[in-house]
Formats: sequence, structure tokens, C-alpha cells
Amino acid sequence: MDVQVGVDVGGTFTDFVVVDPERGRLQLKRPTSRPDPSVGILAGLQELGVTSCVLSHGTTAATNVALERRGPRTALVTTRGFADVLTLGRGQRLDLYALLPPPRPTLVPPELCLEVDERLDSRGQVLRPLDRAECEVLAQHLVAQKVEAVAVCLLFSYLSPDHELLLGEVLSAAGLTVSLSHLVDPQPKEYERASTTVLRAYVASSLDRYLDHLSRSLKQADLWVVRSSGSVCRPEEAVEQAVGCLLSGPAAGLQGAWQLAQEQGLSRIMTVDVGGTSTDVALCDGSLPYLVESSVGGLPFRCAQTDIQTVGAGGGSIASLDAAGLLQVGPRSAGSQPGPACYGQGGPATVTDALLALGRLPEQLAGGRLKLDRQASLRVLEELSVQMHLPVLETAAAIVALAEHNMAQALRLISLERGYDPRLFVLMAFGGGGASHATALAEQLGMKRILVPAHPGLLCAQGAMLAPWQAEEQRAWLTGLAEAESEVRSWAAEARRRLKRKAPSGKLSWTQQWEIRYQGQGSSLWLPGGARLSERFHALHLRRFGYQRIHQALELVSTLLRAKVDRPRAEVPTLSPASNSPTESQAYWGLPPQPGKIRVFQGYPEEWVTGPARLETMDGTVWIGAGWRAQRVGNGGLTMESLPLEEEHAE
Repeated sequence: MDVQVGVDVGGTFTDFVVVDPERGRLQLKRPTSRPDPSVGILAGLQELGVTSCVLSHGTTAATNVALERRGPRTALVTTRGFADVLTLGRGQRLDLYALLPPPRPTLVPPELCLEVDERLDSRGQVLRPLDRAECEVLAQHLVAQKVEAVAVCLLFSYLSPDHELLLGEVLSAAGLTVSLSHLVDPQPKEYERASTTVLRAYVASSLDRYLDHLSRSLKQADLWVVRSSGSVCRPEEAVEQAVGCLLSGPAAGLQGAWQLAQEQGLSRIMTVDVGGTSTDVALCDGSLPYLVESSVGGLPFRCAQTDIQTVGAGGGSIASLDAAGLLQVGPRSAGSQPGPACYGQGGPATVTDALLALGRLPEQLAGGRLKLDRQASLRVLEELSVQMHLPVLETAAAIVALAEHNMAQALRLISLERGYDPRLFVLMAFGGGGASHATALAEQLGMKRILVPAHPGLLCAQGAMLAPWQAEEQRAWLTGLAEAESEVRSWAAEARRRLKRKAPSGKLSWTQQWEIRYQGQGSSLWLPGGARLSERFHALHLRRFGYQRIHQALELVSTLLRAKVDRPRAEVPTLSPASNSPTESQAYWGLPPQPGKIRVFQGYPEEWVTGPARLETMDGTVWIGAGWRAQRVGNGGLTMESLPLEEEHAE
């Protein structure tokens, strides 16, 4: 199949990028169909005239099930005495200033957190065997309770899985869908392992139905699914490792951003991906960043994933007043239905409405497919401004400023709070709204250069199409670092043989990650494998936490081996829109907002353009703030630079 397609389903839009040897590059943005996103995918492919193809899909199917709490009735089975593991969680206070913090979120009600009388010790030796008859009684009880999915998480099962395997056999025979923790997350820390296993049980069946329907509808398509690690896998693998698809779409965007950075010769970038519902940020210092622990909707989970942080601030984020009468933006979003007020469907005031009112957005999006009603935006903003006792445009400017503050806080979290100086990085802005906020964000972090892709709103779809195949194997050790190295080499050799058997044809490349901590610590750090592990750990610990203990023994917690195969793919041509003669428009900027005339360009200009100015493309809008200039670069993208103060005043 020579036709390659990348699809990304977002909260507001579904994006398509097609590379066809005969027709070249095709692209499309259309509103995401609700409640079934596959309807919009099929309609988009039909509109593009695509039937036989290789299709790589970034999906929010698993994420939405978890966030909207619409999964099957799920139970947890654990070792006697540990039924409260999900309720107790960890000791951290999620909200430092809440006198009466809300209960910890969980997907399993207390009455379905059940126990079996068994126990292993910390070396995996049996202290109390599991009785099969007890398992059969438990299975009957779960069926009577109309449970559909069961997560099994027994203490120390990652060291010896026999008890979990017995439970899985009996429960499956009773017609229940079972997730076993030693297969889902074979690592220490029973709370995180239990939460990950429950999440897998909760989302797997919905993801299976969604991908099965999509596969059957796309009979002539070779379907791949993007995982949180920025790689692709087959639909059946995606279901088997369902938690690995919880951050599918953002990972595809980071994959596309990193490839573009490499083409530009950049090794240090910070990315900001602003969509309709949220903003995703990441920091790449010489390579894609990975981690193994994250959360969705307050539910922690562990799997190999790119290190992306998310904040609930996007174009559709709703502006409202809290109980104290203070302005808040997000985390609730208007999505695509009803969408922002300017969509003309009775939606609330959002960031998009504020930008439109200030003249920082055009009155149509997605190449004219979506007309925006500025008067509708002004009406809902006026209702809010009356409550705030501010003029309408000041209210709009405050909404934008607060959203940008929340985005900048996320960027500080991944840079300054981890020991990185953001001024040494280039900010890459994409998503439908990334370039609308980029200059303001860069100013808040002292960054001097911004790069915007040729098609910022389609980068996640393009990243999905370019994503490689990857598979991982992980092993827990909990032993001294020096003592473990020979055992790790033996395990890695066997793991390589297993992963080779799973890999598609192509050149395999390997990376290894080591999770290390000071002996006695509860937290750990991940480092790439290789020489000078101890030295590199001490240096990373110093940068991350401000101190190091050179003479303290190090403990190896786990190792992760990753195999990668780049899929055969065609080059993705760039359809950089040519800029014509600019027009003039009225806009407002600053706090309080000041009016002025700006130049408006269709596409990216060949010459340097000094802000304030607005650049419009089919899939995104670029706002060049005051004190910045922008110019199209060789690959069709856009570079923006901060002007020196004397040059800014001269302009």
C-alpha cells in the first residue's frame, strides 16, 4: 500500500495528512464527531478519496473512557488486608490548601475491592498458598454482582505470578474479562501497580470495540495505533497494553516536533501543543524524553511513555467565575459540541472567543470550513464582563492572559523546576492554537526564538504517520547496582531474542533505561544505559533535587529494554502556503488592551515581518506579538525572533 495516512482525533478537530504518490500531499481538518470519533474518521477518508492505505491513528478512545467514567463495572481483587489500596494511595496532598480535600478518585467502588487469602514474601516465596475453591466462590460472587472486568493485583506477584495466574484462569472461565498486574505492570509499589491494572481493565474493552469497529470499517487499510511512547503498534497490541494508549495523540505530536527539530539541526527544544481542550508541553534535551509514571484524571498509571505534561488550557477552555468571584479558565472545555460561543451553537465563553474578540483570530477556521461569529463571542463575554465589572475587551484580554499564565506554568514545570534554563532552548509551537500564544509564552520564560511548523495544526497527524514501531520489556531488580550488572546483561540478551521475534521487518535499534535510587529512598531516577552510570546518576540527582550523596550505595530498581524499527515511509512533502500582499485589520493587545492596526498575511511571509501581525493558514493562526519578528524558513516553517530593545523601539 503506497498511500500513507496519519489521523489525529482531538477534542475539537480530527486531522488528516495523506501522502499519495499520484496526488501528492492531501490534508483535512474537520470537527470531531461525537460520541463516536470513528464516524468522523470514515467521513474524512471518504472526502479525501482514500480507500486502500497504511493508516496510523492517534486516538483518545482510551483517555475519554477514563476521564468520562464510562467504562464497564470493574472489580479489584487483591491480597487479604489490602482491599483499601486504591483509597489510601500515597501520602501526598493533592491540594495543599484544601481544608477538606475531596476523596481520591477511583474507578472501583469500595464494595468491589475484594480480597483473597494468600501471601508471598518480598522475595516471591509462598507464605500462604491460594485455594482454588476460594477463587471459584469469588468468581460466582463477581458474576452475581454483574461485574464485567476484573483487575487482579496480588502482593509481590511480579516476583512470582502463580497465584495471579490461578485467579485469572478461574475468573476467565466464569466469563469475566481479567487483567493481571504481573502482565500489565510487573513493578514494585502496590498502589501504582493496582491503579495501572484497574485502568487497563476499565478501558480495554471500550478500546477493543472502538478499534474492532474501525478495523472492520477500513477493510482495505493497514491500521496502526499510536501509543503513549510515540510509537505504533497493531490494534490487538494496543488493546493488550491499553494503558499504553492513554496519551496517544500528544505523543504523536511530540514525535513530529522532534523530527522537525532534527531536520533544522536543533537538539534542545521545548514544545507547546495547544489544542481545543488542553495544552501539552515537553522538553527535549538531545533526545525524546521518556518516563514510566503519569496520571489521567487523577488516576496514576505506569507504562513506557514520552514525558509530556498537560494542563487544561486550550482554545475551548471555558472562562467562568469561581465561588469567590475570581476568573478561572478551564479545565472544563466546550469541545466541538457545542464548542465556543463563536461556533454559533450556544456555547459558553472560551479562550477562542476572547482571541476572536481581540482580533487575534480570523473569522473562519479550517480553511473556511468553520465560520466564526464574533458578535456571539462579544455577547457571552459581555455577560462575564458585567459580573467582573470590567469592559468587554479587558475581560477578553484577562481570559487570554490567564490561559497563557497556566500554559507558562506548565513550561516552567518541565524546565526551571527540573534544573533546565529555558533561555537555552527553542520553543516549538504547534497544534491549532500553539502559535497564537507562542510569543507571550516565550516572553514569560525569557526565550528568544520560536519555530512554528509549516502545518502546526496537523503536526500530530503527521507525527502519527512517521512514528516507528517500538516494543519494550521491563524487569524489576531491587538490588545493589554493582551486583546487578551481570544479571542485567543476561536478562537483556534473552529479552532481545523475545523482542526480535515480535518485530516487523526492518533494521532494529536498541536502547536501555536504568531506574536507580539511593539505597533506602522511595523515589528513583531514570538514566540511559551505558558507561559511568553511578557518576551520571549523582549528577542528575544534583540537578533535579539540589544535592547528591556520592558515598551512599546505589540500588537498581528496574531496567527497561526498548526495540525500535523505523517503518518504510514516503517523504512528507510540505504544502507551505505562499504569502500574498497583506491586508489591514483592527486588533487589541496588551493589558489593558490597546487598539491598533495590524497586517494580516495569508500564509508565511518570505520577508521579515515585525509584530503585531497575524498570519493565517488552513490549520492554524500565528500571532506575532509586539517586539517580535517572523520569517518563513527553508522547510516551509516559520521562525520568530525577539527583537533587541533598541530595534523594537525603532519600529
